Amino acid sequence: MSNITENMNIDADLPLVQKAKDGDQKAFTQLVTIHKRRIFGLILKMVRNSEDGQDLSQETFVKAYRGLKDFKGESSFKTWITKIAINLCINFNRKRNLRSFVSLFDLAQPLVASDSPVREQERNQISCAIDQAVLRLPPKQKTVFVLRYYQELSYEEISQITGKSVGGLKANYFQAIRKLRKFLSGYLSQDAFA
Repeated sequence: MSNITENMNIDADLPLVQKAKDGDQKAFTQLVTIHKRRIFGLILKMVRNSEDGQDLSQETFVKAYRGLKDFKGESSFKTWITKIAINLCINFNRKRNLRSFVSLFDLAQPLVASDSPVREQERNQISCAIDQAVLRLPPKQKTVFVLRYYQELSYEEISQITGKSVGGLKANYFQAIRKLRKFLSGYLSQDAFA
């Protein structure tokens, strides 16, 4: 496969990006439509608050729009906008010591009637424990964990987003898993997050 074909496969958004760079507002609106759900989900896992997540999502796309002229296409648009979102989340979390959070399980799963009030309470306790455990991770480990485990990005994609080496990312992910298993030892089996 030639390099041209490989580069085309890397970023299917490139035609829209080029149109947006040329001033086509509809093209940028399409980019927002394509990426907004994924970006919001990512941000929500990083900040654990829906209102803040919406604000940071908007800020991500505003920043992307303003910086689009500087986008060189050296990475995919997806990677580039993810990096913007991650940096905004890191800065946000540095400025605030965020203690309120939205449960990962409640966001990831539709609301369904539980079997019993006891099971519902147990599920809520586990969800709360997972949220607290993820929040306790150091920023680098939390970022790698969220991008790898929840966003299912490859280490290469995470490397492009964070500017860190693949080896370093793997080490951070391993440490994050180890810490989460320790934090959650009373709730989950040792092969959780495998």
